Amino acid sequence: MGLTISSRSIAEARIQHLSIRPVFGAYELIFGLSITVSAEQDLGRWATIAGTRVSVKSSDGPQQQVGFARPEIPIAIRPHPFTSNMTPSVSLAVQPQQVLALEEMRAGGDLNFELLAVGEGYDGEREQQIQDTWRISIPRSDWIEKMRAAGILDILLLEIPMPAGELSDEWAELGDHLMRAQRHFLNGEYFSCVSQCRLVVHEVGQKKFGKGEEWAVPLLKRLAHERDKMTKDEREAAIYAVLRHYTHQAHHSKSEGGEAAYTRSEAKMILSQTAALVAHARGI
Repeated sequence: MGLTISSRSIAEARIQHLSIRPVFGAYELIFGLSITVSAEQDLGRWATIAGTRVSVKSSDGPQQQVGFARPEIPIAIRPHPFTSNMTPSVSLAVQPQQVLALEEMRAGGDLNFELLAVGEGYDGEREQQIQDTWRISIPRSDWIEKMRAAGILDILLLEIPMPAGELSDEWAELGDHLMRAQRHFLNGEYFSCVSQCRLVVHEVGQKKFGKGEEWAVPLLKRLAHERDKMTKDEREAAIYAVLRHYTHQAHHSKSEGGEAAYTRSEAKMILSQTAALVAHARGI
């Protein structure tokens, strides 16, 4: 359809390419545009594009809104007596969680982006709102290469849910302890974070395996002496037991063989593994 003012075309636009740029703590989707401005003898008309509403869909999924992409400065379209071309771009900041959501939506396939351009135009007599829709399809291989170039594939795209909302009585206390562990981590209190995680792992192990206070001990012994004979379920249980064993030093004072110092990296590893095991135990 093109950009029109009072039913008269002022320009034709399309998306030339999409790139991904890393920025501090996030990424930017950059849509490179190609705009062909119509030749016009009456130079009183103009248009300005403020930005575009970005939506995306997979090959067989529903359209989902992503956000509003903006140019560095509004895109001003001014006709001349001859045809002219412009190559501006609009960018949209996306958080790592949004990249994950795109990957979940893509499900190994392609992505189809749609940009609804919004702005205002002037027909020589009055101003009016204008719109136009631009689309681009990004094949799977191209999207993967763009993520690789942006360094996104250097980070494991894996969502680990924290307990939130209404929890059953069975999980409410454990959810509270896990949230405390997260708060300790955010405050830089890494020993306390690991200590809370140890409590969570121990309790969830009791709930899941139902073998009393020392549910982990038989599993560790079996892992040490009969690991090749262990079933899949026993090997899964051993993962919980090993994590409990690793965090056990945070449960005791240094005089009792405990460990008083944990780095941010160690606490991050323990917190993410604990949250993942809780989610798995809850069937999430």
